[in-house]
Amino acid sequence: MKGLARIIVALGIATVFALPATPGLSAGAELPGKKYLGGTDDAVNDELNQVYTEMFQHSLKERPQPNALPDIFGPGAVLKAGNLVMKVTNYGIIGNPFTTSSDPSGQWPGQSGVEYLNAIALAIGGVEIENGQLIRRVTYFPEWRPPSLDAEDKIYTAYEGIVGGNRFQDDDADGKVDEDFLDGRDNDGDGRIDEDYAAVGQQMFSCVMTDFSLQSLTSNVREQHVPLGLRVEQKAWAYSLTSPNLTNFNVVEYNIINVSGNVIDSLFVGWLVDFDSGPVVVSNYFQDDQDIPGYPQGWFIYDFTQGGQVRDNRSQFPHAPGLAVSSDSALCPRDTIRVNGFSIGDDNGDDNRTTGLPSFLLFGYTLDPLGLDGPRRVQFRAFRSFTSGTPYGQGGNPAIDQQRFEFMSSLQNVETDQTNPKVGLITADPGDQKGDQVQWCSVGPWLHVKNGQSILVTIGVAVDRGTVLLGRSYRAAYDGYINAPDANRGMLGKQLLDEYPSLNTAFTAQLAYEGIWDHNANYPEPDFHGRETALRADPGQQFQATEDCETFSRTILVTDRQYYWFDFDCDYCTGVWDYQIGSSNPSDPSVGGMIHKTWNSSAPPPSPITDASISYNYSENPDRTVVPGGDNRVTLAWDNLSEVTPDPAPPNLFDFRGYKIWKVADWTRPVGSPGPSEDQWSLVAEFRWFNYYDTNGNPILNNLVTVPDPANPGQFITKCPSVFIPSLGANKDICLNRGDLWNQQTGEVIHPDTTLACNPDGHGGCEQKTSCIIPPGRTSCIQVTRDRYPVGRYRYLDTSVKNGFIYFYSVTAFDSTNVGMTESRRSAVEAEGIVPQASTKTGKHVTVVPNPYKGYAAIPQRPSAWDLTPNATDPTGTHIDFLGMPPGKWTLRIYTVAGDLVQTIHSDDPVNDSIRGDLSVNGTTYHGYNKQQDNPNDGEARWNLISRNGQDVVSGIYLFTVNSDQGVQRGKFVIIR
Repeated sequence: MKGLARIIVALGIATVFALPATPGLSAGAELPGKKYLGGTDDAVNDELNQVYTEMFQHSLKERPQPNALPDIFGPGAVLKAGNLVMKVTNYGIIGNPFTTSSDPSGQWPGQSGVEYLNAIALAIGGVEIENGQLIRRVTYFPEWRPPSLDAEDKIYTAYEGIVGGNRFQDDDADGKVDEDFLDGRDNDGDGRIDEDYAAVGQQMFSCVMTDFSLQSLTSNVREQHVPLGLRVEQKAWAYSLTSPNLTNFNVVEYNIINVSGNVIDSLFVGWLVDFDSGPVVVSNYFQDDQDIPGYPQGWFIYDFTQGGQVRDNRSQFPHAPGLAVSSDSALCPRDTIRVNGFSIGDDNGDDNRTTGLPSFLLFGYTLDPLGLDGPRRVQFRAFRSFTSGTPYGQGGNPAIDQQRFEFMSSLQNVETDQTNPKVGLITADPGDQKGDQVQWCSVGPWLHVKNGQSILVTIGVAVDRGTVLLGRSYRAAYDGYINAPDANRGMLGKQLLDEYPSLNTAFTAQLAYEGIWDHNANYPEPDFHGRETALRADPGQQFQATEDCETFSRTILVTDRQYYWFDFDCDYCTGVWDYQIGSSNPSDPSVGGMIHKTWNSSAPPPSPITDASISYNYSENPDRTVVPGGDNRVTLAWDNLSEVTPDPAPPNLFDFRGYKIWKVADWTRPVGSPGPSEDQWSLVAEFRWFNYYDTNGNPILNNLVTVPDPANPGQFITKCPSVFIPSLGANKDICLNRGDLWNQQTGEVIHPDTTLACNPDGHGGCEQKTSCIIPPGRTSCIQVTRDRYPVGRYRYLDTSVKNGFIYFYSVTAFDSTNVGMTESRRSAVEAEGIVPQASTKTGKHVTVVPNPYKGYAAIPQRPSAWDLTPNATDPTGTHIDFLGMPPGKWTLRIYTVAGDLVQTIHSDDPVNDSIRGDLSVNGTTYHGYNKQQDNPNDGEARWNLISRNGQDVVSGIYLFTVNSDQGVQRGKFVIIR
């Protein structure tokens, strides 16, 4: 029994559900690569019903109704911008242990069908005083739930640079910064929703979880759940495939807020980490894994001045005189970068299919420089690794709250000797058995968390190349590094990064987390070098605070009138202050202070939203102006999101240059595949954006050139330039106006649809974005404002398609940088597939394709070449289509030759509801699926060969009737199985 599944059995809860009987799959059988509870245990299902009552309001054939929950019966929130494709939920789980969803859990690289993660479960423990007794409580999966079942309490998506989501900026000019967490609620009471939040990465999911909702209180059927009174604001994000070195990890950030009304003592945060490595097509692929504790981990010196170039504002040369630093040296020339993590690996690499190692990384959390109320250093508090099924007393899984708190508060397997250079690192030895490996880890404690106070904890999941043998050799290699003379460490550190890919990824990710130090008047700022801690007394109170370092000390009276800044950690590398700016403003030296901007990196523009998007392409969408699927054609349309999104790294330039159109035409849904893999995408076209400025910063309106007039010597004419077109093998006049897209290979030009109104900003104007451009020949920025337009701004017609087949499209955006072009990621899931549809026909023209239908066991032998591999949401994987359906409403009935009704299909019945849920838009809920008649021109209906009794139909001759305002049509078809 799998690690996480075993925990769930002990708790009487479940991460997965029993599957209905399907053709070729008996109830209780295991799908390859999936681990779950059997499908025939009524007692188990009764317990599941108690735990997830809101999920069991309908049969498994229907859609669960609460919008507040991710759809575990289909596609949910999946990070797919980078190499690690990972599912996110809003009830304490990262990953996808649910067999009823085909979403990847943690596949790499891309949607490869090779998993490296089952699930990561969040646990938070604390101590409360009850009747004079100290009560230790832990909130653990599934006690984390959305605050309610309201449609607003769902997972939201964003990206860095989105309107209203600029980090460290006052987006709504109300004097506050990032005050409105992205959760569909008015958190700051200004009457506006999600108008000023902090978005990060090229794809981000945000949600809120609590441990005191009605569903939380009734979730645990084996042990009474008593909430701590916590609200967790969770963000998870990924970086684009072309972001340098940032694509092999995803980030999860927890902002843990005490809303109990009381002080919580000794708060610990922990995780069950259940990594699995192997191809999902292989049964029990997780049974030959081996653990690799302490890889990657260590501390490394990072030199800010390598190569003679200062790359960090902390270097500060010159700096204020009189410091314990030589006046002719940098104030802070280097820093110590700590890497905290652990991994597991597949024993044999599965014949070179499983080439990576998954790692759990700890990036950072809220620190207390004095170490009085919280940790002074980022490190694990406790760690243990075991094979599934190991009892707690023998180093295995903590199954109840008492055991969880006992483990999380321990110092198990972590170096505590402050004189040891490995202090804070994991000391556990690797296990000697292969099997289903599970880890537990924790951080903390925060000793007195007041009501309203928050703790920020950031972790990551990474996968990079490696083997168990390589990972287990790291410990000896690191010992050689740590024991080497100081002069040799720089060289040895570089060798470690080159030799150990997982370490290199973790180190790069940690550097991205460390970010930069920058001026920002929106935040309180230090008033001198090294003063990292701001103190302010509670209203009406005052107290004395003393900083006492080796070379200086001072005592300050702290009042409630302002912030007072202190250097409690005696480190000039924290609390950064700009000497040149601050010393020139003696009346207010804080103007020289800098804030810590974590996760600062350059990135390509986000991919635009297309008409293939789940949030756009559904029948009930009142704003859908472009239907992608037509008669033997696909009209691909997209918006201009990429053009109005500046690079998140300073100077935040508009650097978008063009689009690429990608397509997948031969996807068969291999087992475990949520969508096309990386190598299935084919480039259809590349378009450059004609949007240039002259050296004075004026926009260039067209590409007209002045050339000699061949008919009148000595005269000149203005014309479109003649350009060599490779696909034609000849020159062609290319006429471009500002904003056009043009294909340099084919000469095709796409004009923006100027008839579409811009997106409204809610105040009678256009949604806009203002940022910077640097025209040729200039070094300074020019401010430019761009309007945001909806899907349909650009359109591309693809006629190389066939009706009834599934196609995938991805429009990526690329930019231009000083290191070359970067491009957003091409990706799609099954729910974003486009199926061209035959047009409606008046009169009696309904036909059946294929006819006869031959349901051979081997899919390639079937005449219906559009068949897909069956899965839990599509148990047959096949369909026959009725072409030439009439316009308007109709009813299709299918009978046996004996006259028995087999199935009834209506024009407004759903087609893909098994992989799509409801959508809530501006307070209105819509069915997010496509209907049989998806649009007025859709004359094709689909039947999956399942009877109205839920059974797979048998061989025979079948009759059908179509009733509409065109009259009644009749026909017949044959099924051979």
